[in-house]
Amino acid sequence: MSEPRPLRVLLVDDSATVRAVLRRILGRTVDITVAGEASDGAQAVEQTLALHPDVVLMDVEMPVVDGFAATERIMAVRPTPIVVISSRANRSVLHTAFEAIRRGAVEVFAKPEAPAGWDHLSEALPRTIRNVAGARARVSAPPTTSSGALPSPKLHRELRYVAIGASTGGPQAVHELLSVLPAEPPAAILVVQHIASGFDEGFADWLAKDLRRDVRLAADGESATPGTVRISPSGVHLRLDDGGALRLDAVTPARAGHRPSADELFLSCASTKPRQVAGVLLSGMGRDGAEGLAALRRAGGLTMVQDEASSVVFGMPKAALDLEAATITRPPRELGLLLAKCWQGECP
Repeated sequence: MSEPRPLRVLLVDDSATVRAVLRRILGRTVDITVAGEASDGAQAVEQTLALHPDVVLMDVEMPVVDGFAATERIMAVRPTPIVVISSRANRSVLHTAFEAIRRGAVEVFAKPEAPAGWDHLSEALPRTIRNVAGARARVSAPPTTSSGALPSPKLHRELRYVAIGASTGGPQAVHELLSVLPAEPPAAILVVQHIASGFDEGFADWLAKDLRRDVRLAADGESATPGTVRISPSGVHLRLDDGGALRLDAVTPARAGHRPSADELFLSCASTKPRQVAGVLLSGMGRDGAEGLAALRRAGGLTMVQDEASSVVFGMPKAALDLEAATITRPPRELGLLLAKCWQGECP
C-alpha cells in the first residue's frame, strides 16, 4: 500500500527570513512539504493557480497586493484553505487580518515577537495545517452587516443569554451568526473563540465595526447585559455566575489544552440559568465544548451546533453530536435566524 503524499503548502510573506523560519518548522514534519514560496499577494495568486497547494500560509502586510486582496482573489479563482500569519502591529493590521478571514481564510496566527514564540508555532501550525487541509474551502457570502438584521419589536424575553464556542473557522461563523440577529437582541451574547494571543481584541473590534454592534472583550464582574456581545479575552476562562455577571478566571488550568474553554462557559450556564440559555457550538478542531453543551442540554438549555457542510473543521460540533448534546444542526446564518425566532416566541 502506497504512502499518502505529503500535504503541500505555499508560503507567502515578503520577509525572506520569515519564510525561512516557516520552511524550517515545516521541514521537521514528515507529512508536510513546502510546495513553493511567494513574496507578495500577486505571486501568491499565480503560485496557487500553478502549484495547486493544499494550504496557503498568508502574510497580511505585503507590497504589490496585500494578503486581504490575495485571499479574495484566490477564493474567487481556486478556493484553497488559507491560514493567515500576521503581526499584531496595530489595529489596522488586525482588522485586515480578519477581513481576510471573512473573505475565506480559515485561521489566523500571530507572528512571534520573540524566538521562544516560534517554538509554540512549531507545534500549533503543523497541527492546524493537517486539520484544515481536508476542509472545504468556502467562498464567503457577500459581506453582511447589521443593516440586514431583523427588527426588534415584540421579542420573546425568556432566552436571556446566548453562549457560543468556536475554534478554527469560528471567526467567520460567529460573524455570520451575529449578522442576522435583531439589532438589539434581548439577550447577552457570550463568545469563547480559540484565537492567538493578541488577536482577541482585534476580533472584537472587527465584529463591532463591521456589524455595528456593542462588541467588546469581557471584563470581570460586568453584568451580562441584553444587546451586548462579550468575547472572552485570551488566556482566561469566561463564566456566567448566579447573578448574571461575567467572571474571568486566569487561575483554573486550561481544559483539554484550552483557556478560554467553551466547556467552562457552557458548564457555568448549565449550573446557573440553563433554561434562559441557548448554547451554540461552531466550527473547530478537537472536543472543546462538547461535554459542556451536553450538560447544558440535560439542564434544560436550548443547544445547537454548526452543520458539517458549512464547518471548516467539524471536530467540535461532531463531538457534541456524538454525546447527543444537540439535535439542531444548521449553518451559522440559519442558527442566528432560529435564535431570532426564539425571541419572537417560536423556539423549537
